[in-house]
Amino acid sequence: MPSIAALEESGFKLPMSSSVLNVEQLSIAYDGRNGSHPAVSGVSLHIGEGEALGLVGESGSGKSSVALAILRYLPKNARIAASALEFQGREIRDLSAEQLRQLRGNHIAAVYQHSGAALNPSMTIGRQITETIMRHRPVRHDKARARAAELLGRVRVSRPNRVLDLYPHELSGGMQQRANIAIAIALDPSLLVLDEPTTALDASVQSEIIAILHDLRKDHKTSVLLISHDINMIRRACDRVAVMQSGTVVESGVATDVFDNPRHAYTKALIASIPALNYTKRDGRLAETDGAGLAVHPTPNDEDAGARKERRIAIACKGISHSFGSQPVLSDIDLDIGQGETFGLIGESGSGKSTLARIVTGLQTPDAGSVELFGRTVAPRVEKRNLAEQRDVQMVFQSPDRTLNPRQRIGRILGRPLRRLAGLRRGEVRARVSDLLQSVRLPGTTAEQKSRSLSGGQRQRAAIARAFAGVPKVVVLDEPTSALDVSVQATVLNLLNDLQRDKDTTYLFISHDLRVVRYMADRIGVLYRGRLVETGSSDQIFRGPNHPYTQLLLAASSDEAAPKLSAPVEIEAAGTQTKGCSFADRCPLVVPDCRKAEPPARQVAPGHLIACWRQGT
Repeated sequence: MPSIAALEESGFKLPMSSSVLNVEQLSIAYDGRNGSHPAVSGVSLHIGEGEALGLVGESGSGKSSVALAILRYLPKNARIAASALEFQGREIRDLSAEQLRQLRGNHIAAVYQHSGAALNPSMTIGRQITETIMRHRPVRHDKARARAAELLGRVRVSRPNRVLDLYPHELSGGMQQRANIAIAIALDPSLLVLDEPTTALDASVQSEIIAILHDLRKDHKTSVLLISHDINMIRRACDRVAVMQSGTVVESGVATDVFDNPRHAYTKALIASIPALNYTKRDGRLAETDGAGLAVHPTPNDEDAGARKERRIAIACKGISHSFGSQPVLSDIDLDIGQGETFGLIGESGSGKSTLARIVTGLQTPDAGSVELFGRTVAPRVEKRNLAEQRDVQMVFQSPDRTLNPRQRIGRILGRPLRRLAGLRRGEVRARVSDLLQSVRLPGTTAEQKSRSLSGGQRQRAAIARAFAGVPKVVVLDEPTSALDVSVQATVLNLLNDLQRDKDTTYLFISHDLRVVRYMADRIGVLYRGRLVETGSSDQIFRGPNHPYTQLLLAASSDEAAPKLSAPVEIEAAGTQTKGCSFADRCPLVVPDCRKAEPPARQVAPGHLIACWRQGT
């Protein structure tokens, strides 16, 4: 192709090589005001044609620095040293700016964590893909647009010609990431670098993206460097894995061998921190960063322990419905949560989980229905609720940056709800702040720090302390651990269970990670396009029988190495209503009657409800 010829004319030759990427003894340090700070030390790795290598480790381990070195995107204050940094047998450290542009355009592509931030909000998806093609290939616009539609089809998007004319904000997070992958593979690169590409995505979307990568490797011999702290994803998507800790590779090998029989203590600790699909809080605590193994607490294994009939109803949603403009988001939601119970809410992006959470906390007003707190209807807006009702319902957000004021010290952030909600005098606040920090396992000195000086896990624990400052009776947790490393996640989940046990707090726990929900939840609700399609105890949901949509979610979270691609994803609005069952277009059990009327929820076992014409009859 002309662009490759131009690349070779500029001095960059691509000799035949069995190794697409070869990195030997890579070290990276960043110069700062207080001297040089090492980030990576002596990292060696290689990737063969069509092979997928997973790079796993916690935040700060150096994973992204390795990726930036490979892409030659390191900042000016970075100092790099390596015995070899080769792509297809050619050293890339001495390439000119033009050679680098050609290399990145034609042979190496990248997909990043924040799908929305990687797309230009003022340009349609079609224009962004065609621009990439036309910049590197001498083709007309109509040919580039046809190629763009073909690429969207390759990443399993239905009706790609329609999607080409949409803007990024009109797509879900999963669809945005598919568009990013389409842009990345537009020129059929030899190496695809993915840096945390599915961190904020639902289990079913993660499974689809893993399947897309498998398809690219099989059909186009694309090599993949996949960077993630999600060990389960690396296990399913990669042939080999390298585990990084504090800038060095501490263990590497075939992915299944490393994860099934880890040798290094750090790898063992990471794996032990991950909840298994059959492991619940009744079975014991999760292992934390010391990797000492699971500290099992003697708790009842009987699923009826603390049965719901003995619980007072803490929070109840009665006929909640809500729309954004003409798009319905929630439809006639009825659920109740007992005091001291954890109710898990699962479903894909756009299913209405966060909207329901905001309605419960009074941050969003429903179009219909009401929220009851201990049998008493509360005002729809938090500003209209009395002080006791405001104190009794608190929320922990996915990102602690939405909770913590970056300009204020943690002590002042915690002190405000202590004065306003708990009614403490100024002299009492300091001692109570210290107690709060201790309850979330933060040192007392944290009170004098600002949030920017804390790690992600420390910030989230401070956010939890803020939520518990007024001793609430109900806490809504909206994806509280999705952005955290697995060991930090284990610490936060153990902490939440400890606080619940001590305070008899009720949790509405929202997450796209079914392993976390399985571990935390007593009961679970499955939300699809604003409708509760299944509710039941945690054991009932995970053991079945299930609604077909629940089956899809469970299959997406399994340990299956190479998930199968489902039907191409429709780009319909999440609230689009059909005359019959909302899941009919995706259901493998669909029959003509399913499209005639929405199925009612039927009881298949005590406390287990499924809204399906076929299941539970």
